[in-house]
Amino acid sequence: MLCAFKFVSCILLFVFFTTSCSGSAIGFNDDPGLQESDYNLNWMESIPDDTPLSAISIPGTHESLTLYGGPLIRCQAWTLDKQLKVGLRYFDVHAGNWFVGQKSVDIVSDSRWMFRQYITFEEVLEIILDFLKVHDSETVLLRVKLHGLYQKKIAKMIIKLITNIKKRVWTEFSVPKLKKVRGKIVFIQSDAFNYGTLNHDTFFPDDDRFRNIEKKIKKVKKYLKVAEENCAHHIVLTDTTATSFLNNPKKVALGVNKQLNDLVVEHKQNSVIPGCLGVITMNFPSSDLIKKIIQIKPCICSNNTVASPKTTLDSTPEAPSTPYQTSDQGPETTAE
Repeated sequence: MLCAFKFVSCILLFVFFTTSCSGSAIGFNDDPGLQESDYNLNWMESIPDDTPLSAISIPGTHESLTLYGGPLIRCQAWTLDKQLKVGLRYFDVHAGNWFVGQKSVDIVSDSRWMFRQYITFEEVLEIILDFLKVHDSETVLLRVKLHGLYQKKIAKMIIKLITNIKKRVWTEFSVPKLKKVRGKIVFIQSDAFNYGTLNHDTFFPDDDRFRNIEKKIKKVKKYLKVAEENCAHHIVLTDTTATSFLNNPKKVALGVNKQLNDLVVEHKQNSVIPGCLGVITMNFPSSDLIKKIIQIKPCICSNNTVASPKTTLDSTPEAPSTPYQTSDQGPETTAE
């Protein structure tokens, strides 16, 4: 009996120390509240119209709407409307349905768990478009990932919703200049939903396998270097997030966000090329870190000629031959 009690106690202590982590630190926030002093409602207003979207340093979130599911799952503290108000302009949205007869598209956590997040894709579009209607100097980048057994059906449902608002979205392959997309949603392609901006020279490195802070930051530095050298023509996404069985998203963010904050400050002070950090996705970012990213001035880059990227990553996705293709994996869950 005593042995069983000790065993259960050890398990509870293990769960507590591997899943609990709260508070505030440099670059990190897990408080769902937001003060008006933290708002960055119209920060794109001062950026010239002819600036390519790829030349702007854009703060974003990974699994942007994963607010429920417990400490092993949760990736963000703020709701979508608060993320928009604080200045985040890139959102990583995961869609999936459990039942074939569902009339709406649910937002879920990633494919490993598919926890329902109590918001639909249609509601996501409504929240973003309502924000852009008031703050029409801004643009919002949206990347959609599909999960579960009914990905092809979900894709068709999403495209129907997009078609209904086609004047307020950008779905072309090319990287637009800011003037063309102010007040609009710019769709960024993913593996399972290749609808929107992406071409064969654009990189979206996904690396969520966490080993330690130092290795993660080393990769982040590499990806930011790619962003610097490709800002004229290619949107580059740098994912600073990671997780593992022993390190939940919040615990990793507590360490990574501080070093990311230091990298951003160092870049502003020492970089040869001003700006050009591309899209930076984060878990549990602080308003101060977001402000530091949006204060980076866009790079001055020529968009008249097509340049080959100087730095490449391991793989280069190819542009699809049609405006939209669903995954060929059929009913299987897409691996992330």
